[in-house]
Order: sequence, then C-alpha cells, then structure tokens
Amino acid sequence: MNEFKRCMSVFTHSPFQVRLMLLNMICDWVSGKPQQGEKPKS
Repeated sequence: MNEFKRCMSVFTHSPFQVRLMLLNMICDWVSGKPQQGEKPKS
C-alpha cells in the first residue's frame, strides 16, 4: 500500500506530460495489451 501512496504522490506532483505518459502506460497495462508479438485482441 505504501508503494501506491508513493506512486500517487509522485503522480500528483508530476508535470502534465508525465501524467499523460503514466496514464497511457496504465491504460495499456489495464487493457492487457500483449507485450511479446501476440495478436492484439482489439
């Protein structure tokens, strides 16, 4: 849980572009985009 709090504090104090980059990473991760050459499940 401390990891989450630390991530949130970094997130809330980071510039807008960094937030966008993190959001894109999180969205990709949540949507389960394949990492190694699998076909995307659209």
